Amino acid sequence: MTERIPFTRSSRDGPAFGTMPLSAVPRPRPSAENLLRVRRIRWNDDLLVVAAAGEIDLATAGRLEQALRGRLPAATVLDLSEVGFLGVAGLRVIESAAARARAEHRTTGVVADSRPVLRLLQLFGVDAHIPVYRHLDHAILEVPNR
Repeated sequence: MTERIPFTRSSRDGPAFGTMPLSAVPRPRPSAENLLRVRRIRWNDDLLVVAAAGEIDLATAGRLEQALRGRLPAATVLDLSEVGFLGVAGLRVIESAAARARAEHRTTGVVADSRPVLRLLQLFGVDAHIPVYRHLDHAILEVPNR
């Protein structure tokens, strides 16, 4: 015995709009502004803290890159303690900002404490040439003195 498939009224292009389940309708992706918040905090004359919160991926890495552009002080701390996801695009932004800082004889440090972010920094060896701290207060004390 075979199962019977109930007949539904639909066009040949698919089910009628009224019968389509709501969960099947794709929701628009949140904007980059909603996925990643970036703040520049001038700690003192020689130190800038760039704090990011959210997800850093291909869609949002440009926001982080924009915050790390321009004239920067002698030391910059990138605070990723509120970042839940770091993609390779974000990693490239961090590495290019650190390379620029080295070329300009400035120092850079990264604060990260979530496992996904730390794991990516370790896998790609970023922690070998950029100091990574678990707490912002440690980075603020050590990065300007490097």
